[in-house]
Amino acid sequence: MQEPIRKIIFDHPTIQAAVRKVASEVATWRGDLPALDLVCVLEGARPFTRDLVRALGDLRPELVVRVHEVGARGTDGTRLLEDRTLSVGASVAQGLRGRDLLLVDDLVDSGKTLAALKEALAKAGAREVRTAVLVRKYEEASGPVDICGFDLRLDRGEMARQGIKDYWLYGYGMDEDGKSRDLDHIGWLEVR
Repeated sequence: MQEPIRKIIFDHPTIQAAVRKVASEVATWRGDLPALDLVCVLEGARPFTRDLVRALGDLRPELVVRVHEVGARGTDGTRLLEDRTLSVGASVAQGLRGRDLLLVDDLVDSGKTLAALKEALAKAGAREVRTAVLVRKYEEASGPVDICGFDLRLDRGEMARQGIKDYWLYGYGMDEDGKSRDLDHIGWLEVR
């Protein structure tokens, strides 16, 4: 069996430039409002959320950013799950009632996890839920993405013609079977 092809697709400076771009779009959305509630999707979005909060502080030091965390499981190893497991605690949901939220995730693939979380937060009483993702993988519709750092625009048909099933992303919060989250770059693993 052939060893999978690995490639670094975004180095740390490139990631930070994308984070600043996202922060600028978020700051424009918020205008001169004094506060922002960020909802970080665990575990993968922690590095992106941390750096996004820092970038927002650089742009708008007076902006009060409150970070909340929710759990979601949409994969099992390297396989997408049909049903998502969500963990939005009652205290988190209650604290977000009537507020405008920014749901932050590291990666959108099928969009099912993001859509399920957005729906759960809306049902919990959020006034508006916008989404920011660091990486969108596919060019076809992939869920409710409002702000995106990197749009890979991968084409599933072209990938299939090349014998590629998927590109599994790892690093900067994204894991490869529980490993590689702590890398400061993003790589991909070609799945054949």
